Amino acid sequence: MLKDMSIIVVLLFATNIALANPTSESPNLNVTSLDRILKEDGFLVSSTEWSPDGQYLLIVCCKPISRSNSVYKHYLLDTNSHTFGEIDYGIKELSSYSIPEAKWAPSGDKIYFRVSTVGSTYYGNCYIVCNPDGTNLKGVGTNFTDLSSILENLGIIGSQNNLKWSPDSSKIVFDWEKPGKIFSGVYLANGNGANARELLSEAREPTWYNSNDFFVTTDKGTVVLINDSGNLIRTFQPENEEQEYVRFSLSPDREKIIFTSNAENGIFQTYISDINGSKLKKYISYYGGTNFERSIDSSWQPDGSLIVVNKKGNLYILEGEEHEERLLYEGNATNSRCFPDGKKILFVENENQLYSIDIDGTNLSSITNFGLTTSYFWNMVGASQFSISPSGDIIAFTSALDPATGKIIENEPAPSTRQNVAAPLFIINSDGSNLTQVTPAVKGRYDISGGWSPNGKQFTIDSILFSKDSDSSYGGSFLVELNSENSSPIWKNMPVKEIIGSEESSTVGEVQINESNSANTSQITEHKETGNQSPSFMFFQLFFCIMGIWLIHKNRE
Repeated sequence: MLKDMSIIVVLLFATNIALANPTSESPNLNVTSLDRILKEDGFLVSSTEWSPDGQYLLIVCCKPISRSNSVYKHYLLDTNSHTFGEIDYGIKELSSYSIPEAKWAPSGDKIYFRVSTVGSTYYGNCYIVCNPDGTNLKGVGTNFTDLSSILENLGIIGSQNNLKWSPDSSKIVFDWEKPGKIFSGVYLANGNGANARELLSEAREPTWYNSNDFFVTTDKGTVVLINDSGNLIRTFQPENEEQEYVRFSLSPDREKIIFTSNAENGIFQTYISDINGSKLKKYISYYGGTNFERSIDSSWQPDGSLIVVNKKGNLYILEGEEHEERLLYEGNATNSRCFPDGKKILFVENENQLYSIDIDGTNLSSITNFGLTTSYFWNMVGASQFSISPSGDIIAFTSALDPATGKIIENEPAPSTRQNVAAPLFIINSDGSNLTQVTPAVKGRYDISGGWSPNGKQFTIDSILFSKDSDSSYGGSFLVELNSENSSPIWKNMPVKEIIGSEESSTVGEVQINESNSANTSQITEHKETGNQSPSFMFFQLFFCIMGIWLIHKNRE
């Protein structure tokens, strides 16, 4: 009997050595709930933003107290030392009608956010600039240097929007509609928010060209380039007097510019020219009125040498000095974008298939199948179904699954049935290998890829829940660490001044241990294999077991 058992063991052992080639080797993931780190009852994470060096994560938490007001808290996480702390602005409660997000200055030594209020006869928005620990705070364009005074005087400040930093972080430009005015003007201020002055009236949406000059859209339907003294450098206007430019986009190298004109019969049209206004090319793409936010749905190559545009589902390359048009892909493509190295284009075909193609039109490759979430959801949240890591090696995407079977949903659900979809988040190598499920499939929950850290080793996830009783609700926010050596890190609560003042961040305050939301959650849904063993591997295991039994019988004979 012992001899018989030995035969089976040896055969199975040999089988595992020869055939154990898993379909994917799951990366060591650490998925941590940001809510469990912060442990703030009633507060929900509303936005996150990585610092330019990728060490810190800036988090905004919100607690609604009425339809017209909310209480906010800002936190700073050091992902190197696993420390965190609440930013102290010198007031007990930071209340405002809306603080959509907090962001970093390009230099990484300042943060900024906007507070707002809505009254019966007035409204106001004011940008705040300060150090990451909340010190040296100032209301942009005002004399207020404490948050309480700014909140109390929002009604007399007016409405500030579209703040942009100069590349060297020394200056900021923004729209400002002052009380009693019906048009906004473009203002310039120092990087600390002081010395604000109007440079151009009846204008909006400034974009820096360099550290001294910037573009703005005027209320007359033109785009102009002006310097930081308010002097006009160049004017761009449509050739057709009945059209107006309503939006523009600069190439990464600042050598080309794309304009979007107002709708004609519900269609927005786009144009491209050199930065000096020459070599204007008309009608490079068309977008329906319902897709205004995607009216510049185009992909600049990182070096700005060419651009991918979409014409009714067909992708074209515009290249060369004359912006010559070359067909890249013919089909039903959407959401095209360049890989970080500029050598490939990523796009979605038929709203649920992710493809890549080389910039010269070769090597068309299918990467994965999304499944069909309702398009209403993506239009509502303004997010993308997929994102590319800074290295271009990994793609994170949301997949629509039937929660009962785990299979991909092939038919787009109606908005009224979106609560019946499970939409977990996956990651996959850009060559289509190593598919890994990051979050569990939860009925009615949509997990969306947030921002990648600059080094591509971490990213955030936001979740939205749908139910029959409500349109949507908060589903949680998560921090994902790839190739993590620590599956259960200990997060330490300490003052932000100490976090940013010490490279080691060794002074520990209140200690809390995070319960990881998913330690190495590498399960793959049924439609893409349910385990790490391939069907052929399991077949050969069965075959050798049968052979073992046959040899036992032969041995007994």
